[in-house]
Amino acid sequence: MPRLTHAFDVAAVDREVVTRTVAAAHEVTRSCRFDGRGWLLTPDAPTRERLTRRAEELGLVDREAAARRERERVAEAERSGEEVRTAAERATATALQLQTGRHLAPRSHYLVAELSADGVPLEPRYEEEGWSSTGLTVTSWDEAGTCALEYAMPDSVGTGEPPVTSGTVAHDAAGVLTVTTRIQLPGRFPRWRAAGATLTVDTGAWYAALEAGTTGPPVRLSATHALADVTAWLSPAPRADGRWDVTAVLDVRGRGLIARPLVAMLVWAIRGSFRREERHARRDRRTEVVGPRERWERAVRSWDRVAHQARRIPDFLHDVAKAMAEARPGY
Repeated sequence: MPRLTHAFDVAAVDREVVTRTVAAAHEVTRSCRFDGRGWLLTPDAPTRERLTRRAEELGLVDREAAARRERERVAEAERSGEEVRTAAERATATALQLQTGRHLAPRSHYLVAELSADGVPLEPRYEEEGWSSTGLTVTSWDEAGTCALEYAMPDSVGTGEPPVTSGTVAHDAAGVLTVTTRIQLPGRFPRWRAAGATLTVDTGAWYAALEAGTTGPPVRLSATHALADVTAWLSPAPRADGRWDVTAVLDVRGRGLIARPLVAMLVWAIRGSFRREERHARRDRRTEVVGPRERWERAVRSWDRVAHQARRIPDFLHDVAKAMAEARPGY
């Protein structure tokens, strides 16, 4: 069965920094305040701009990269003959509304909504902007134990309709993040329209692998479909220069005698498509065309920028938490 392997190196981050960053992120979450209608209060415009500039310095926000991605999107749409919509035409704002319960209390329900330029929630739909009307329900919030929530896209609470995408997100005090998702597209032949996946990121196992190299893959993704089972994982190793060597593996296995050759052909076709896209990107450097290799290299460079500033991120998040706690209606 097809197995793809890729090795790369990234800047290292101390475990103590990761622990402090998680604690600061919890503080930001606790500091959120909501108005009388349940909408999240945000800091005033000068404060938001100040925080955005600091986030840029830390590598957490890259407005130049966002502009570049927009140019690439427009170039791709023009090449394929699709209708080109500008960023202004597609502009929406994402807002969070506490609909029931107390903030972070078990069974509290939130709505993540996309708002139009006039501040009106958009109807649930799926376009290039993504789903609107995502529901979040807190199932546990114990920072010394487990913080967990359920999500549904679009929000299905009170509608009686099953969500297209649903799942859970959980993070425990041991540093294990677990994300599950279930997709069930509407239509005929539901078995072929369903898929599920689980992502596990074990921070403790990651650093244990760097120290001893004896643990299993600390980052693991497993996905299932009627046609195939997919498993992917990341394994780190220390380098002499202090960076991390990371090995990424993707393993695809067809389910059944008929599916196995079909899946092998599909993976072969995808690899060929990537190669063609890479050749096209190298051939025409005057356009905004970017191949898979360049996208990967950009992602690594983005990680490195954040990693080099990682020790400053907890203090930045403390500042964000203070700004959120002081937010008032009208901003």
